[in-house]
Amino acid sequence: MSDDLKILQLRLDGLAETMQQTLLRCAVSPVVREGADASCALFSYRGEVLALAEAIPLLLGALPGSVNAILEAYPTQNMRPGDVFVSNDPFAGGTHLPDIAVVQPVFIDGVLVAFTASLLHHQDIGSTRPGSVPPDATEIYHEGLRLPPLQAGRDGVFDREFLTLIRAASRVPDVVVGDLETQLAAGFRAAEGLKQLATETGAAAFLTATDALLDRAEEETVKRLASLTPGPFHGFDELDPVEGLGPCAAQVALRFTNGRMVADFEGSSPQVAAPVNCVRSGPLSATFYGLLTLVGDDALRNGGVLRCLDLNLPEASVVNASLPAAVNARMNMVRCVTSALLQALAEADGDRMPAANSGMSFVIAFSGRDGTGNPFLSTEIVAGGAGGGPTADGCSAISTDVGNAMNTSAEALEALVPMRLVSAKIRSGSGGAGRFRGGEGVCRTYEALVDGISASIRGERFSRVAKGAHGGGAPKGSAATVLRADGEKICLTARSAVVLNQGDHLVIESSGGAGYGVPDA
Repeated sequence: MSDDLKILQLRLDGLAETMQQTLLRCAVSPVVREGADASCALFSYRGEVLALAEAIPLLLGALPGSVNAILEAYPTQNMRPGDVFVSNDPFAGGTHLPDIAVVQPVFIDGVLVAFTASLLHHQDIGSTRPGSVPPDATEIYHEGLRLPPLQAGRDGVFDREFLTLIRAASRVPDVVVGDLETQLAAGFRAAEGLKQLATETGAAAFLTATDALLDRAEEETVKRLASLTPGPFHGFDELDPVEGLGPCAAQVALRFTNGRMVADFEGSSPQVAAPVNCVRSGPLSATFYGLLTLVGDDALRNGGVLRCLDLNLPEASVVNASLPAAVNARMNMVRCVTSALLQALAEADGDRMPAANSGMSFVIAFSGRDGTGNPFLSTEIVAGGAGGGPTADGCSAISTDVGNAMNTSAEALEALVPMRLVSAKIRSGSGGAGRFRGGEGVCRTYEALVDGISASIRGERFSRVAKGAHGGGAPKGSAATVLRADGEKICLTARSAVVLNQGDHLVIESSGGAGYGVPDA
């Protein structure tokens, strides 16, 4: 690879990272400012990924789908400087409704040279429950405002009508609008850097260079994949059973042929009347993540890698849901897909791959009114443990594989919500035994300081936990418990909604990672 192409990729990566840091510093909602639940990327004029921020792999497949859905609806020849496009439609490239993509074209001397794009988890976009993550949803219409690809702004600002729509739909309109404006500002900042970069060579030369960058990433990926054993290699994982719901299983067969990776998900379960389904962006994120692990740290990370991926996704399935499926709790299904994919990769390269991670995260939305009657709404993310590896124990209390979110600090949580974080600690004994142990999960205990706090909880791995590798042990399952002030104990299910009153405690315990190898005697 020429030094010029390496330098160009580094500069583009830097612009994407600057965009990401702008979002994290300036966002209004704590799930972004504290939890980093957002992602930024730069795209070519054709809609291929040019650069990705170091963000959440769970969202790797979301922005490409959203950008290309926007390009299908709005031809580039009709775009103008200052245009702003948005979408959160899971069935048009998105993830779930709280994740709104903001996409802005970048022009040099009247020539379209690139797009900036960001995806941010918004605190509330409507739905039957605060936070837009109702655990009891059975169809998308329960989950909030669905925005198809649409033009939402001109001349660098959002249209008044669009913001009026958002305000009418949200329980916390100022927070949502503030975060949308932050996405707009982050895009402008990256666009200025892109303009400076493209102006150094001229628009035509910049377009030629970015095309070469994508071609080189494709060439490198083809070479790496061509060196692998063809397969097939198989993986399977399944969510916790729910009475009356039917199985929620992800099944994958990986093949490497002619320099391409083919991920076939035939055999995965049909979609269900619950919010655990995911759409195409989920398995795309998981397989993109898997591809990046295969090509190595030194490879170019751009859309040229994606050119080498073929997905076979059964229609109306839990891994590729169709209207009117509910999808707000899709994260743990994407984790399930990722676990199955990592099993297949371990079959292909068993000596290098670690044991399974916890394969879950808790997402908790707290809402209600504080002691002065003012409304509040905040989202909390709780991680699990990493699997033990061939040479080391797994890390504890960490967001693994396609996750990269952080928990909310006690100071931030208690400033926003009338709750006290009583304790936050490693959940001792939750990791699987092994020559190299699985990492431990997390235990967080919250105390309600006022009556009427609603908590919507989405978790997983209460009963079905990750399997150990090469004789290693399985971790302890997750749990969620309410301890009422009067002494009553309520054991919650993986997807629950509960009201907490003053003095009640909510205890969240996440699963650890699996162990690797037979434990030493």
